[in-house]
Amino acid sequence: MKSIRQKRKSYAIVFILLSTSLLPIISTVSTAVVPINNPSQNTMNYLMQDAEYWALLVGVGDYAENPEQDRPDMIREVDDLYEQLLESPWWSEDHIKVITGEDATVVNIIAGLRWLDRMEDKEDISLVYLSTHGFPLEVDIPPKDEVDLTDEALVSYWGFAYPSLFIWDDELNILLNRLESKGVCLIVDSCYAGGFNDPPNWNITGVPMDTQRQNDLAAEQWVRGFGEDVRGQKRVVLMASCEDELSYSGGFGPYVIDGLRGYADMNSDGIISAEEVFAYAEPRSPHQHPTIFDGYEGDLPIMNTQESSQVNTDTVQMRRTDDKIRPVSLMTVENSVLCGFVRDADTNTTLENAIVSVRGRINDYEFYENQTTTDATGFYTINTPAIRLRATASADGYCDRQFGPYQMQENETRWVNFSLYERPLETARVQGYVLDEDTNPVESAIVNLTWEGGAQQYYRNTTVTGVDGFYQMDVAAGIITIDVEKEGFFSEYLEEIVIDDAQTLWVNISLQTRPVEDAIVCGYITDSESGEPLSDAWLEFEWFDVQTGLSYGKDTHTDTEGHYNLTIASGELYLYIREMGYEYYDPYRHDAVANQTVWLNCSLTPSTIELEIQKPLNALYIQNQRVMPFSSPRIIGSLDVSVIIPGGWDEPGDAEKIEFYVDDKLQATLIEQPYNWTWSQWTIGKHTLKIIAYDFNGDIASKEIEVHKFL
Repeated sequence: MKSIRQKRKSYAIVFILLSTSLLPIISTVSTAVVPINNPSQNTMNYLMQDAEYWALLVGVGDYAENPEQDRPDMIREVDDLYEQLLESPWWSEDHIKVITGEDATVVNIIAGLRWLDRMEDKEDISLVYLSTHGFPLEVDIPPKDEVDLTDEALVSYWGFAYPSLFIWDDELNILLNRLESKGVCLIVDSCYAGGFNDPPNWNITGVPMDTQRQNDLAAEQWVRGFGEDVRGQKRVVLMASCEDELSYSGGFGPYVIDGLRGYADMNSDGIISAEEVFAYAEPRSPHQHPTIFDGYEGDLPIMNTQESSQVNTDTVQMRRTDDKIRPVSLMTVENSVLCGFVRDADTNTTLENAIVSVRGRINDYEFYENQTTTDATGFYTINTPAIRLRATASADGYCDRQFGPYQMQENETRWVNFSLYERPLETARVQGYVLDEDTNPVESAIVNLTWEGGAQQYYRNTTVTGVDGFYQMDVAAGIITIDVEKEGFFSEYLEEIVIDDAQTLWVNISLQTRPVEDAIVCGYITDSESGEPLSDAWLEFEWFDVQTGLSYGKDTHTDTEGHYNLTIASGELYLYIREMGYEYYDPYRHDAVANQTVWLNCSLTPSTIELEIQKPLNALYIQNQRVMPFSSPRIIGSLDVSVIIPGGWDEPGDAEKIEFYVDDKLQATLIEQPYNWTWSQWTIGKHTLKIIAYDFNGDIASKEIEVHKFL
């Protein structure tokens, strides 16, 4: 997010003045008469008997003109959250508004919050879920209430194309303050989410309402305007990360949904509260540190699971991707060339028999690897497909060197020369014992060491422990990383270890024994369209223990009948499946049961080509330049119609050909990237712009939009 911070800082103060008029600060609250959901009898019914449940669920996921920022999981998780809420008798379809993708503009998000304000009343419970990119504004917009002197903000659909189109924490707090609900749960799934913990009843002056002088006319007008409406509001805020921390797509939302499936019901009362959801999700978020603001007396109830299974594994189990399915790439023909010389960095002499290797991703399922050696002149040449890859050179007595990533184009010849530094003298020594939790020696444990120096120097050494668990390796002064692995034990990883010249450094390592594999997981993997079994599909189950934070993975493949069978420790599991030509999406929890066999069958839908129209969007264009967002495409003058094929690894995909039509008349056919066609025809009026993409398997995808073109 750093790339947009400076732009946003310059817009922030101006934007507060322009956007304040959109905030419903003084608007009159309206209520709707709707049927009341009658929850089943439970210990909290006396609190919930008059309550209706309302929700606004926002997952941006798509970002105008910035496909590299797209995060489809945000949209999928909002859809899954919507389906999960409907599992409870407290929730109904007409009480939930969902805003995703290109609809998730600032205007629409604010309109969604105003809808929520109109619908709920003081007896109700409201839920707001926001999933998008987040960032620090690096300025504290008045009322200057931030201890760290910076507000946090959320990116809208247009937020990368127009750096001023964001929603910041103070703005969201004002909008939430309009809600009369006796309980409000806000969930923010973004980077820097911890900045959205402003308490309710906050106001423009930044002073809590109950400390304002009652004889101050402005304060009296404020109270009359909306202060009385929110005095009873109690709010719980679940935030995916700390205020100064990055988060990761899929690193919080799936655990929130798992909690609502029933896993968070720690006291088994059939009621799942916001606090219980956080208690469940927080320790399972591996790459970030979720935070909570709890201003609700007691627990804020969100779900009633008494009329469904205690843990509803059918709702989200084995869910696949329905949008942005990645096309199968057949572009593995090695018609591009990487070549160059490998030299000694100090003497500039060439190195014979140096190893040069390349590694890149063909698609979401397969990697491409190849290697060669230099000839007597130190020259190498290696054929590659047109993919994104990294190149590494290594030679005996030298540090490794890596360059890239490079995007290789069709029939491209790219020169990459390597200068390798000699390995420094290994005057230091690292040694120690590898023991189990009972201090017994672990024999034949693999100890991997990575040394890092300056000027991009690094090398790797490996050894194994003896019968007494002892290991030792000579190493140069610098920074080292040690990782240890042994079958039947959890791996151990130690990093940023500093070792000095001529030092003998003792590093003893304790390995935890893996639990007994007392459970069986098995099933069939099939094609959802044909029903045929998928052989040699790769599956990995990750076992996780929330109490210790320990995890390990175990994989297998399906046989010719599409069947797999795996023994694993009983407990919490997460499943990953890879099969060429298919895509699988299931970030949710499964359980292995001791001394039992659990069947997990899955039908995978064949992936097919998709396309995205990058230009025109719903905006006004003048002479090929986007001027401003609009309700629909408006074009004045010529325009470069731009299309991309969603790909993997932050790179666009390929198509066999792309066809452009205007009012069903073919205008152009393109067979290579970039897929841009210039529409220069002079015309006035409404037209239908249609694009058809063909993949290498003969499948097609098409999109059409109505545009108004002038000149």
